[in-house]
Amino acid sequence: MPTVGIVEDHRLTRTGIEQVLARSPHLEVVASVGSADQLALAGPAPDGVVLDLAQYPAETALRVIGALSTESAVLVISPSGERAELLAALAAGAYGCVTRHTDGAEFLTAVEMVARGGLYLAAGLAPHLHFELGRRAAGESQVLTRREVETLRLIADGYTHGQIASRLGLTAATVNTYVKRVRAKLNAGNKAELTRKAIELGYLADSGPAARARGGLRSAGVAAVA
Repeated sequence: MPTVGIVEDHRLTRTGIEQVLARSPHLEVVASVGSADQLALAGPAPDGVVLDLAQYPAETALRVIGALSTESAVLVISPSGERAELLAALAAGAYGCVTRHTDGAEFLTAVEMVARGGLYLAAGLAPHLHFELGRRAAGESQVLTRREVETLRLIADGYTHGQIASRLGLTAATVNTYVKRVRAKLNAGNKAELTRKAIELGYLADSGPAARARGGLRSAGVAAVA
């Protein structure tokens, strides 16, 4: 089940967000805090983060989005819905945008989609951002977060999802989410394709089950020739 963190400095608004998310049987809220700094202290990074942009100055908000997006998919709540603000948020790494006018049902849909690694734009925003989003996706489709790179390396090196979860201190569900994101970003349909992509991108580790197997085969080959 995807996990979600809420970053909202107004307690009443934060409580309202919690109540909306509590309606979903497909999400688990693991943190509800007043700032991004508090979220970092709350435990492992959630799959998705709901971030209200109103609590930060514009430049600070973009830095916060960038920092959070290295570990989690970020859904921003825009107080204005202005095109420039939304474009800047997406360029900084946000996976989705809603506004203060978004209703509860659509907001819930947005959080569920972003927490699973999808992109979401609230109704009315897509026509304004279609061209820019297409250009961004084309230019950045293969950019992986640090956790996604770690997951890809371990998959390519022969570890199972359960073993990856144990090594990274994550739940199996979180690892599954990372794998889905990596497959989508790299357009890889199976483990073989993920391994090939890892080799092409220079991510293949030098140790692990697969690497040891490769080493064993190399050693056997040398012995046979000798």
